[in-house]
Amino acid sequence: MYFKLSLKNIKKSFRDYAIYFLTLCFSVSIFYIFNSIEAQKAMMVISSSVNVFLQTISQVMNIISVFVSFILAFLIIYANRFLIRRRKKELGIYMTLGMEKGKMAKLLVCETFLIGILSLGAGLLFGVFISQGLSVVTAKLFEVDMTGYQFIFSPSAFIKTILYFGIIFVVVMVFSTFSISQYKLIDLIQADRKNEKPSIKNPVVTVILFILSLVCLGVAYGMVLKNGIAIFDHRLVIEMVLGAVGTFLFFASLSGFFLKVIQSNKKRYLKGLNMFILRQINSRINTAHLSISFICLMLFCTIGILSTGLGANTALSSGSRFSAPYDASFYVPGQVSIIDTFKEYGFDILSYADGYAEFSLYQQENVTKGLIFDKVKDMIPQENRARLENTPIAFIRLSDYNKLLVLQGEEAISLKDNQVALFSDYAELAQDLKDCLETFINKKYPVTLAGVDYEVYPKLQTKGVYTTSSSDIIVALVVPDWMTEGSEVQSTILSLNCTSPRKTMQYKLEDDLYAFQEKYEGVKDEILIKGATSEMVKSIMAGTKAIVAFVCIYLGLIFLLASAAVLALQQISEAADNRKRYEVLQKLGAEDKLINSALFKQIAIYFILPLALAAVHSVVGIKVANDVIAVGGLNALGNIVITAILITLVYGSYFMATYFSSKRILLRGK
Repeated sequence: MYFKLSLKNIKKSFRDYAIYFLTLCFSVSIFYIFNSIEAQKAMMVISSSVNVFLQTISQVMNIISVFVSFILAFLIIYANRFLIRRRKKELGIYMTLGMEKGKMAKLLVCETFLIGILSLGAGLLFGVFISQGLSVVTAKLFEVDMTGYQFIFSPSAFIKTILYFGIIFVVVMVFSTFSISQYKLIDLIQADRKNEKPSIKNPVVTVILFILSLVCLGVAYGMVLKNGIAIFDHRLVIEMVLGAVGTFLFFASLSGFFLKVIQSNKKRYLKGLNMFILRQINSRINTAHLSISFICLMLFCTIGILSTGLGANTALSSGSRFSAPYDASFYVPGQVSIIDTFKEYGFDILSYADGYAEFSLYQQENVTKGLIFDKVKDMIPQENRARLENTPIAFIRLSDYNKLLVLQGEEAISLKDNQVALFSDYAELAQDLKDCLETFINKKYPVTLAGVDYEVYPKLQTKGVYTTSSSDIIVALVVPDWMTEGSEVQSTILSLNCTSPRKTMQYKLEDDLYAFQEKYEGVKDEILIKGATSEMVKSIMAGTKAIVAFVCIYLGLIFLLASAAVLALQQISEAADNRKRYEVLQKLGAEDKLINSALFKQIAIYFILPLALAAVHSVVGIKVANDVIAVGGLNALGNIVITAILITLVYGSYFMATYFSSKRILLRGK
């Protein structure tokens, strides 16, 4: 009986369930898609390092999914609460006819179960097909070939999705049962809500709180712009608290303040149905300012995560172009022959090489980067000066540097005996650093060593000296060979290009090195040589890009979905409660066109308010975040445009769905 009645209720109220059902389907799809990433490697020809990163991405998604499941659980419980409110009168009729609360709870549990089964099935089906496209995106990020298309299904992601959402729906069923037990018949019968008076009645207090909210937000903005977000300390905590408190006070005081401001303009206030619209908005914000505040902060997180995540992705793409100038490089501290060390352990590294250069980086006592940066310290942020000025500066022999240039297919440079060249493999990634070093060169500052001034070569050298996942030579000096005599060897580096086919040989070298590492791992005198192939570096960069991109898109979509769904459900519930008020407007002679316009404006204002403040937060947040990740000119505008398009599609779709659903409820009945 309960099953038939539940099925009948769902069919009858399908349009009321539509947003709830679609939200569940989207949630299930997104959850499955981002947990099926590891299974996608079946479509690709990948190296050992790419395989490791795909496993890492899968582990990261597992961790993020736990956090996401809590957000989705909150969203589904919250949505279910509004659906129960939407049906209060119906439940009241059941109770009036003699149905016990326990039986009503069973009815709702049965309906929740049916909706859960339908949404899980539809969401998983949709997710399985969409995940095929994600495989192409993953392959593009890692720049790997695909062996040929084959349909991918991830049993682990499938089971995990069913398990997580099964638990969520069980919690929803328990919540529904508890909610029903708390209702009284009078509450269900008299379910229509009234416009509440503002909780803060005194208009002076409202204005004071509104001004206080602006002060809190202004102080938070000022502090974060000054201090940045690179370091998590008490200042950042204070900034976050001030921002959250300012947001809450803004919406808590907005209902009374906003209404009073509009009422002061009688001409606009009394025009059309503006008075009715503003009263509705005032009532809604007054009763839901806490949830609106949280939605605003979630939208801020959405905009920030998507924009800065895409920005970081761009930075990583930029960095990969300068991190792998050779097919492979190896590094060891001190003066050690890398070639001979490999031979001692039976590994002929030169058998993979078509050309190579083994060289050393030198340093001299008490010679630091300050001999460069002291001259241009006004261009360096205060917090970075000590790090840049007080660390030793490396020396590269001119003959070694020219070997490296030739290995890259570049022309060698020549220096006079009284001339040195500035080198930085990091300058192409950090425009501020490049400007700083080029200013030093253009102003023809000398480099003073042992009391002797040396002329600086007129062009900054940025061609990398070794392949690495993290360029770290901020500045070094290319000097005539005689200037390094008696200097301490800081490190020894071997850079090489592989024999043809170079990419295939890199894969072989990488696999052989993994096997070599496993053979000597844990041995007392194991080799302490670090190294990477160009393809390995690209895999690291691509893996990092993939993690950043997937996590940002995953969280951004979930936050956006949750925010839009909560706003939509609130407005649909409000529409059901306010049907009689709109019927009164119709009886008073208001035309359908005017009522439709009033409804559209009411919903639009309700959706725009939290998004508008979130956008203001994001202007500051994105600027500060870009300052942290800006290792080359980031296309911040492009990232913001992409984010805006995504928000417009999702948020705008929920807005229009809410408008049409509310319009059907208010003007056409069930």
